[in-house]
Amino acid sequence: MDKLDAMRVFCAVVEAGGFSRAAERLGMSPSSVTMQVASLESHFRVKLLHRTTRSMSLTSEGVLCHQHAMQLLADMTDLESQLHDAADIPSGTLRVDMPGIVSRLYVAPALPRFLAEYPEITVRASASDRLIDMVEEGVDVLIRIGNVSDSGLVARRLMQTRFICCASPEFVRRHGAPQSPDALPDFACLGFMLPKVRRLRPWVFNGADDFHPRTRMSSDHVDSLLESCKAGGGIGQFMSLSVADALRSGELLPLLEPWQADGPVVHALFQQRHQRAAKVRAFIDFVTALFSPPAP
Repeated sequence: MDKLDAMRVFCAVVEAGGFSRAAERLGMSPSSVTMQVASLESHFRVKLLHRTTRSMSLTSEGVLCHQHAMQLLADMTDLESQLHDAADIPSGTLRVDMPGIVSRLYVAPALPRFLAEYPEITVRASASDRLIDMVEEGVDVLIRIGNVSDSGLVARRLMQTRFICCASPEFVRRHGAPQSPDALPDFACLGFMLPKVRRLRPWVFNGADDFHPRTRMSSDHVDSLLESCKAGGGIGQFMSLSVADALRSGELLPLLEPWQADGPVVHALFQQRHQRAAKVRAFIDFVTALFSPPAP
């Protein structure tokens, strides 16, 4: 048994609140996770977890083990980073968490190129929009869309998005195009429903009032709404990073361009103590270049 790996798995089980969720995060089978924790209990000759079919909790020995294991893993991460920094060779496992849309459209297609450039780095990427504790979940770099509120993290600005109204060429051919935001009530519109409040997001414009679409079609899933827009279902307003490919290919046409307003900013976030780590620097530089606009 590799005791360090077993402790890492044990901590993942505690943080995830269960064996199955920990296995999913670690990319392991549930049986392997169970075996690692059982081996750790056998090694220490104590029970670390109370387990039933419905719940799981730490024993008093488990609480002590978890505290020391977290510190041990953090110390090992710092040691690895410092030694790698000394050699200045980007290497080791890099854990990255980002929104699904950023992963699918930007980062995932470019990762093979990054791995070819840095053969000693292994990437473990996850896709989510939730707020996470980077220390507890062992994440090196977060990519997030929107305001950065955690002052304890270093933020690298990657992209200023814009809100873009667009429609399919067929829709414009059949119905024409609005010449100003005031004309939008005369057109079929597609509304994005904010998931938490179940309310339509108002459309924002530069130099014009917000528009509250009254629509027969709305969704809380951006990709589905985008496909409806491509199919001629109406005019939609999307963040620029969602529609960049469709605009380049001509599947969608931009509308109301003089009134385009700034959207949220995309940031890469990492811990202050990791900013000298070679693998983190390499990835941050890579994604910064990835989001930079092409030279004219």
